[in-house]
Amino acid sequence: MTGLSNHNNFQPASDRSSNHDLSDSPKLIVAESSRLNGEAIAWCLSAYGNFRNVETVGTTEELLSAIRAQRPALVLIGERVVAQGILQVLQEVSVNMGETRVAVFADSLADRQLDLIVDKRVTGFVSRQESMRNLNEQLLRIAAGTPVLAPQLNDRVELTKSGRFRCKASSLLRKFSPRQWDVLVQIAKGRRVSEVATDLEISSKAVESHKYRIMKTIGADDRVGLCRWAIREGLIDA
Repeated sequence: MTGLSNHNNFQPASDRSSNHDLSDSPKLIVAESSRLNGEAIAWCLSAYGNFRNVETVGTTEELLSAIRAQRPALVLIGERVVAQGILQVLQEVSVNMGETRVAVFADSLADRQLDLIVDKRVTGFVSRQESMRNLNEQLLRIAAGTPVLAPQLNDRVELTKSGRFRCKASSLLRKFSPRQWDVLVQIAKGRRVSEVATDLEISSKAVESHKYRIMKTIGADDRVGLCRWAIREGLIDA
């Protein structure tokens, strides 16, 4: 959380507007598996004065309960909570007929996770590397219904002219044939080309060809890069 850990570039809202009414501020719920992180983010956003009405939760169940009870203007969801049950959250938001906007921290989400949620009522993809001032401004826009994509995520997500998000990797990953998926997983597990060829009953030359195409598709420079990508995508255990 490089950008969010720097609290020295703002003045607390209490010093600038002591009479600020919470009813004038959009209700924000921060869902972070780490309570400490969630409280830190909430405090920073409150300090700017735009989000004085902030609550933190730590699980999907708590978030769903808060959405049902409070109908917040915006929820900001961390990656681990996204993994816990983002589809449940988005379904609940749909029931609320658009009253609640959804923003997610996407820095460590796998491409498969991004592909799952880019077109399902997520209004903003934000980054932990962003400055708190910029994050505050982005969340205000998201709460107002404007799609926002943090610049740090431009290499993985695209915001189209129509205002829809698209996972850039998803169109590339669909190019993999079933055979290439077999080769990818086995190579990522550390198996030699000759071993993969024997198991799949194809030539070593064919395995090398598949490996080259896979690495080119995912942007890996070497076998280590391929392994790191496979771990990030949950294809193999670290």
